[in-house]
Amino acid sequence: MFNSKLLSSMIVSALAVLCLAGVACAKHAADVTAAQARDDLQTQSSATTVQSFTPVEGADLMSKLNAAQARGRTGQTPYWSAYTFDVRPGVAVDPNVRDFNGSIHTIGDSSVFVGTTASGMTVETRNLAIFLLRDPGSNQITRMEVYNLERKREYKGYPVYWMGRANNEESLNYLRALAAASPLDILGERAVLGLSLHDDARVGGMLKNFVTTSPNQQIRSSSVYWLGQVGGEQAFLATLVRNDAEDKKLRRSAAHAIGQGRDPGSVATLQGLYGSVKDIEVRRSIISAVGNSIHEPQPAFTFLLAVAKNDTDWEARRTAVRRLSNFQREEAVDELMKIYASDPQLDVKRNALRALAETKSPRAQARLLEVARTDVSPELRKQAIRVLAERGEAAVDDLLKLFDSEQVPDVKRSVLQSLSETKSARVEDKLFEVARSSEQMDVRRQAIRLLGERVTKRSFEFLSQTAQSNDATVEVQLQAVRAISERKSEESVPLLIKIARTHANQQVRKQAIRSLGESGDPRAVEFFREVLAK
Repeated sequence: MFNSKLLSSMIVSALAVLCLAGVACAKHAADVTAAQARDDLQTQSSATTVQSFTPVEGADLMSKLNAAQARGRTGQTPYWSAYTFDVRPGVAVDPNVRDFNGSIHTIGDSSVFVGTTASGMTVETRNLAIFLLRDPGSNQITRMEVYNLERKREYKGYPVYWMGRANNEESLNYLRALAAASPLDILGERAVLGLSLHDDARVGGMLKNFVTTSPNQQIRSSSVYWLGQVGGEQAFLATLVRNDAEDKKLRRSAAHAIGQGRDPGSVATLQGLYGSVKDIEVRRSIISAVGNSIHEPQPAFTFLLAVAKNDTDWEARRTAVRRLSNFQREEAVDELMKIYASDPQLDVKRNALRALAETKSPRAQARLLEVARTDVSPELRKQAIRVLAERGEAAVDDLLKLFDSEQVPDVKRSVLQSLSETKSARVEDKLFEVARSSEQMDVRRQAIRLLGERVTKRSFEFLSQTAQSNDATVEVQLQAVRAISERKSEESVPLLIKIARTHANQQVRKQAIRSLGESGDPRAVEFFREVLAK
């Protein structure tokens, strides 16, 4: 690697030499590529998956585990022991769905879905299995996962010893012992997950026992979460929320478990807790929990609205306002605007604007545009502009008109920044227009900078022409050089070297040198050596 101190010295010397000789050079910024996550939804039948495993025999689960261990010891690599079980209805692990409404809880490689498709159909997966990864030398379990057998997996290339179906009695007892004995939080947490997914009336009692007896806080917290999903334990969870002597994080988790559960009367329970609990943080967690109680929308909306309008704790009001966005109803638009107009706290107003944007109502967009145009507070105007832009293409026309009519430079720049975050040809056209001809120099420089962030051939050609144009002002040329330096090194470094060698303006050449010096590119280093050798 090239010595950084030597490079710095070369840059300083090169600046001096090139300024005297009438030449200069520029900076390269690291190539930033946005990786797109790909959702691999490849599936196959569970029978096909199981056929690829190695079966082991035994009279019960423990004897099969022992048989798998005996087989695994002969190899040199880790190995999986796996078995299937009776899965509780109403839950799914890594299902083949794209449109989903509900909660998703991820542990390790497994994501548990509780909810419905966009059409209202309950999402369920019935062919799940417990997978235990063991070290071949010590035979210790190093990892546990719950996998959907209908999803294609490589299983890390390790062999899988298949033990078939375990009955609930032996599976629950095994997982309970594994959770209790596990020295690793993550292993115990996954054992609790596996236990919770069983279709068995004893699951709730086992989870409560973990909560009351386990010294492992992670296992206690995980058990509280799954108690809410299993259902039927609302009174137990409410007792945890009320208990001032209990760990505060666990109390907050218990409140969320009530809100995310499907038991009737959850909002009434949470409302009662809100009236009796004194701890401020727990109370705010109760508000968030009510916001998650979308299976009881009317009482949840009524409670949140009352808190948003009347609570003396402004952070509680802010939390309630934010949660009102969960309810896609026109009534919410009017109420949020009333709160925006009446609440004295700036943060409450900001959250009202964000909640308005998330209602996805055309009326909400009109209200946001009104705030963006006319509010006396520039900060709130800019907040309205930002959340408007999050609506994407639907807001482009309104934002373009707002930009053209706006007179306050700071707000005008906020509109331009927000517009630039939308991938739209109309937005790019506007950026070119502003970069070429805006009379406000700060706005023009910003447009040039934003064009530098758009990875297109058209924008790079514009920056190149602007930086080297005889008609552009020095300020504009400097901004173009800075924007060029933010591009890929393949594009930026050769052009910056050219500007450093040949540009007529000394300031522009200096900026090119500084940019090249920050690039660390080997071509820049060779350029400095060449200049210093003269």
